[in-house]
Amino acid sequence: MRIESIAGLVFRDPRGNEFGRIRALGGSLPNELQSSSFNAFAEDDCGNYFVKNLSAIGFWDHETHEVTILANSESQFLAGVVPPSSVNLSPSQVKSAWVDPEFAESLGLIKSREP
Repeated sequence: MRIESIAGLVFRDPRGNEFGRIRALGGSLPNELQSSSFNAFAEDDCGNYFVKNLSAIGFWDHETHEVTILANSESQFLAGVVPPSSVNLSPSQVKSAWVDPEFAESLGLIKSREP
């Protein structure tokens, strides 16, 4: 499986749950995964990993340290890989947001903090 061909996509299970935004592995793996029967082959932006063993492909959650089986084969997994769903919020649904001050400054949303 070529990660480049599915990077930026998500796995959607039959119930509509989406896992990840798939990307190539970046740094070192958590200890739990280094000694697991599952081998990580991709990660998402939140510290979770897509993993596989001889009989299944799963999703390792960094908070629970548990693997959710997503597919019983590579072809079944690839069949579930799709573009992520759009998220549309109205202004009343947004309770708070953080914007990097340097980014906001580059857009002219705030004035320079330098004298």
